[in-house]
Amino acid sequence: MGLSIAALITTTEKNKKHLEQLMSSICSQSIKIEKVIIVYDGIVRPLKQTFEECPLPISWIDNRKAHFLTLLQNKAIESSSEDLILLLNDDVILEANFIEELLKAMSKDALIGMVCGKLLRMDKTTIDTAGQLLGNKRTPVERGYGAIDTGEFDAECYVFGSCGAAVLLRKSMLENCMILEHEYFDSDYNMFYEDLDLSWRAANFGWKAFYTPHAVGFHARGATAKEKKPIFEFLRPYNFAWLKSSLKSDVIKNRCMTIIKNDSPYDFLCNLHHIFVYEAKVFLYCLIFDPGVILKTIKNLPVILKAFKKRKILKGKIKKRKKCTT
Repeated sequence: MGLSIAALITTTEKNKKHLEQLMSSICSQSIKIEKVIIVYDGIVRPLKQTFEECPLPISWIDNRKAHFLTLLQNKAIESSSEDLILLLNDDVILEANFIEELLKAMSKDALIGMVCGKLLRMDKTTIDTAGQLLGNKRTPVERGYGAIDTGEFDAECYVFGSCGAAVLLRKSMLENCMILEHEYFDSDYNMFYEDLDLSWRAANFGWKAFYTPHAVGFHARGATAKEKKPIFEFLRPYNFAWLKSSLKSDVIKNRCMTIIKNDSPYDFLCNLHHIFVYEAKVFLYCLIFDPGVILKTIKNLPVILKAFKKRKILKGKIKKRKKCTT
């Protein structure tokens, strides 16, 4: 029996065109999925009319109450009975065999909990990501990021994790390594680092992440979140500088929580100098160009400190899992 799939898309009111392109590519897949769940930050009714002719069942979860997007994603995953969740940003387009190739890769090992493909930028020649590694600064490192696709990443391999823009997740993995009941993604995150957090957490629970170059998609990175063009040209290559202040503070909060929950004391100390330099650069940027972010981050301290409690919960679950497998 084949594994059933639900696609989970997070989108916003301003990205209708991106969503239409993505939905068209989903409907053209060589393998048909069971349904699409759309987490929508806006008024759903006008958008529903756009997709009335879609051949796939669509469920809508709106965000009129201004919940964090991770909380709504958790609600969507909880409501799904499918075996696999295809997590997608609205700013991607998939080649027709994308899902088929992800499924082939997923079948290689029962411990593979997530599979990602090769995402190119919209020029179709520049690599956006070929899977994620964990950097010594404790940031996600996208393999091949910004390089011209010359075939260097054309071999299948295990990776640390995947960018959340397009990744196939095993539901049993999500159930196994959730934090609290139905908290598959950390509900305190909203946006950013939720993909690294899940990858790192899953790895700590013994799950594997796999990359296949045969699943190709195209990603307009930052199309969803970028809002504020930096005044100074030298800042424009940095995605962080394009975010509004509230999202910058989300990045800082979520990064701290991800490290607290998942890193080992030994690895943290070994990489402390890299972490310190990175944090010093972020602090100086905020101090000079966006000091309001510092105040927002201070207000977020109670939420950041919750990560220690969540770390304790996860460590207890990991210990219990190890006992069950020995």
